[in-house]
Amino acid sequence: MPRRAAVVIPDVPLFLIPHVIQNGIRMHGEEVERVTIKKTYMHVYSLSIRTRSVKRELRPAIPHAKYPAPRSKGRRDPA
Repeated sequence: MPRRAAVVIPDVPLFLIPHVIQNGIRMHGEEVERVTIKKTYMHVYSLSIRTRSVKRELRPAIPHAKYPAPRSKGRRDPA
């Protein structure tokens, strides 16, 4: 299976690096494999976020959910 291409975010000022990383983690969740930060010039950096695929059993049922959906045990809720 081929690797996914990294998401490259060029020309990020120093004070925005935490915000950009936070957004990347929120967007990709547990798929984030590596975050690389390289200084381009002065106080400007280039960020690269590489992701990996997550097994279907471990992937959340709801997109962008923090945890996998609970598995039903064959019983319906009494509600």
